[in-house]
Amino acid sequence: MTSAATPQRYGALTALVTGFLSTIRSRNGGQEMTTNRQSQKRPWVITGLLVLALLSIAMTGCRHQTASGTVNSTFVDVNGLLTAPTKVAASYATENLNLGNDSCAGIPQFLDGALYTFSYHDDLTQWTTAWDQATGKKLWSVPTNADIYISSNATFTTDGKYLFFIRQESQGVPGQIDPFVVYLDKATGVTEQDIGLEAVGTLYTNVLSNIAVNVDQQDHTKDTMYLLCDEERRNPSLGNYSNGIEQAIGRGAEIRARDITTAGMLDFVNYPVFSPYSGASSQLLCDGGILYTSIPESPTVSLLTAIDLGTNKILWTEQFSGHAENLVKQGNMLIVPVSRDWQEQRIDVWTVGAGISTTTKLLWTHKIGVEHILNPIHFAVDHAHLYIQDSSGTLMALDLATGKEAWIQQFASYKTPITDGPDMGKLYDLYPDMMLTTTRDVLYVQDGGGLVAALDPTTGKELWSKRISQVVWGQTHTDNLFVLQPVDKGFFVIASDGKVDLWN
Repeated sequence: MTSAATPQRYGALTALVTGFLSTIRSRNGGQEMTTNRQSQKRPWVITGLLVLALLSIAMTGCRHQTASGTVNSTFVDVNGLLTAPTKVAASYATENLNLGNDSCAGIPQFLDGALYTFSYHDDLTQWTTAWDQATGKKLWSVPTNADIYISSNATFTTDGKYLFFIRQESQGVPGQIDPFVVYLDKATGVTEQDIGLEAVGTLYTNVLSNIAVNVDQQDHTKDTMYLLCDEERRNPSLGNYSNGIEQAIGRGAEIRARDITTAGMLDFVNYPVFSPYSGASSQLLCDGGILYTSIPESPTVSLLTAIDLGTNKILWTEQFSGHAENLVKQGNMLIVPVSRDWQEQRIDVWTVGAGISTTTKLLWTHKIGVEHILNPIHFAVDHAHLYIQDSSGTLMALDLATGKEAWIQQFASYKTPITDGPDMGKLYDLYPDMMLTTTRDVLYVQDGGGLVAALDPTTGKELWSKRISQVVWGQTHTDNLFVLQPVDKGFFVIASDGKVDLWN
């Protein structure tokens, strides 16, 4: 297995990417897994910090619900590939995606049997193209100008009929850009709805969360979407900005509920925080009749809340230190990756009961080694284990019920040269920075340098590893990136040039 490292995020750039980056890499190389450990040096690498937002979630789609009580974006409900892939069974071309450069319009997203790619046209409008995942047939291509930085979830959310996303549009008021919720017909790409978020007078609406969708399998006329919005009341005499600082003189937050069929607003509980901290993203997760939310109250504290969607009543609220990067529901457990003050990262696992429950309890917490502070938390979950990259080059499996270590694998560092900048050619140590996703019987690990490995999730034993590409990271560009999507007994890979290969 190869190893790799991740760029640190500094200063203003750190503040910019805090709310929406979920997987960022700076890595390449090739060396077998071993128990050797070396000191790590991380070069200052700008490339990819913005354009690789959401890569791990794009890899697995918006979400995968395999059973009642499970909404798990890290799990793909397919049979894994137990032996090393020997051939490309099918291949087709899409479009040049320019991954790894700041002009990238969005990370490709596999969702419900379709592949969505994002690219800029000559007039700098962002277009979305839909492709049949299996055949490569182009289904449609339309300008969307989707806001790819709105949250830590994938660009599109779906109820099965529509693709939902946020677009920033001008209302005709000079200097004023407001968010709109867009309904895109999945079959045709036609915009069915383009709905403003009710900014009125001197109120300016910000979107602070992903879009969460509650689908009623028996009666789709009851399907509902949820979105956390923050309204700022600004002093008009000062304009939108003064010396680079927004002149907000009053704020309030609310979770907005919208009937998907009619696009009408619904009455819903106002979130009990009047002034949410907007320096970190909020998280919403629907599981049947319950909406779970994680809302930052301050730079150091957040609230975790469950809301009964039948009554719009808050079932319980728990305060915790730090900010959630994601929410995953596995059975009666809620998994919350947490960052705090850029000084601590950890995984919190809560038990939240079954159905409409008013009880919750923090089961266990696992702190992540300091070597990965400032980088996104990489983890995956199945019915038995939580898999997490811990300290340098370490991959751990923790018992989901107890947090006890089930197995551990150590990856070695290796020497690789800086590819550009004043220190070009200088060697430094890299450790792997892993993207993880689980299937029914295989844990897939991407090392960030182009290697894909398959592990037995029960024992951690390596089943196989294969280099898909040689990713080269630099300060101003990145080459040979790809996005991986597991399918039954194989996986799709889409590369920077838009070529899609099916490996099996």
